[in-house]
Amino acid sequence: MACSHSSNCQLYAQFAADASLKLWKQHYCEGVFDQCARYQLALEGKPVPLTLLPNGKIVERRSREQISASALFNAIQKQRVGVVRSLIKTGMSSYELKTEEGFTPLMAAVAVGNPELVKLMLEYGCDPHAKNREGKRAIDMAQESGLTECRDILNKYMATHPPGDAPSAAVASEEAEPEMKEVVGFLRRLNPFRSREA
Repeated sequence: MACSHSSNCQLYAQFAADASLKLWKQHYCEGVFDQCARYQLALEGKPVPLTLLPNGKIVERRSREQISASALFNAIQKQRVGVVRSLIKTGMSSYELKTEEGFTPLMAAVAVGNPELVKLMLEYGCDPHAKNREGKRAIDMAQESGLTECRDILNKYMATHPPGDAPSAAVASEEAEPEMKEVVGFLRRLNPFRSREA
């Protein structure tokens, strides 16, 4: 039995497309949901803080870049093309951003099957040759899911942009690199079940 509150839980929006969310879902939403701190507060009719995790811990204060990273994946998941474009135009360098499992914004666009978002991610420099931890590229995911339009867009782009020729490297500012490392580090820390030593 799954949690009846999972369909409107704000945790999904915060950690959209992140591997950590899968762990939360398996352990709490689809498992011991009655032990979820968010669920317990909701049952009591109390407000549920956005930063409250199912295990009762509060997420540490996040930087603007970390919030932007979550917002970007959330906007892609909800297929809000205008919001995605706005986030990238306002300085969110998406080409390097990856979740702990190597999931990129381009892969997220493929996962929702949205050709317009796929084109947008390519336009703003996402690397179609990037692989996740399973060794899959965005085009492999499109092929496996039968998303022919997304696959064709990627195929055409990759034919004229070989590996190492991504325009993102040329347009990325050196100042953005430390910020992106901070974002990626934040996404890695979200894994609730990793060992403390890791």
